[in-house]
Amino acid sequence: MTSQINAESQSLQPSATISLFVLDTSFLGGPLLYFVQGSEHRGNVRFGGIEYVAMDVEFSGLEVSGAGGLPTPKIRLANTDGLIQAIINTWGDLVGCTLHRVRTFERFLDGRPDADPEAFYGPDTFRIERKALETQPFIEWDLSAAIDQEGKQIPGRQVIRDTCLWRYRIWNENTHAFDYAKAQCPYAGLQSYDINDQPISDPSKDVPSRRLSCCRARFGAGNPLPFGGFPGVARTS
Repeated sequence: MTSQINAESQSLQPSATISLFVLDTSFLGGPLLYFVQGSEHRGNVRFGGIEYVAMDVEFSGLEVSGAGGLPTPKIRLANTDGLIQAIINTWGDLVGCTLHRVRTFERFLDGRPDADPEAFYGPDTFRIERKALETQPFIEWDLSAAIDQEGKQIPGRQVIRDTCLWRYRIWNENTHAFDYAKAQCPYAGLQSYDINDQPISDPSKDVPSRRLSCCRARFGAGNPLPFGGFPGVARTS
């Protein structure tokens, strides 16, 4: 999160709030689904080099009880285009899969003059506990917040300043192609690089250095960098 998003949230005329979701079904061997709340935007958007498909989403139950109870959120996705139905038909009710949400402002999306892939709130992480309702118009799931999961400890992710922790693509010798099934890094370019971020011709030797220079080599220094570290974290002595 950068200081820009705090300044925007306190602006007298902030740009529209955008909620971006990632449904991770890799727990069941399925894909990562990227979607944006359609009611907040008129079509697909890109943020941090990733395209989010516009979808009718209703996300509720995030209120925190005054008695200290944890929220019990629900998510309802439109089923009109058959996409979510196809996912369920293939991978089941998605119980155990995770849902990530980040919130940003429209001015920070890719392609805007102030595009900034680090200007966001979150991610908020939830786990699908059960499919609550399935109808032709929509499908609804009950979620649990990441903090409300058995054995969960805080912090859930180690904060490292200069190292990207995203899972990178893997070269499959059998198919002679990259495997993106569990990849978190969005890089899908044809050019491969070695551990020192130098271009190479052998894709089987493609490995990330996990530094900011790794992102710059792959996405270009002037483009948004989907770096999985925390370069904004101040150094302490």
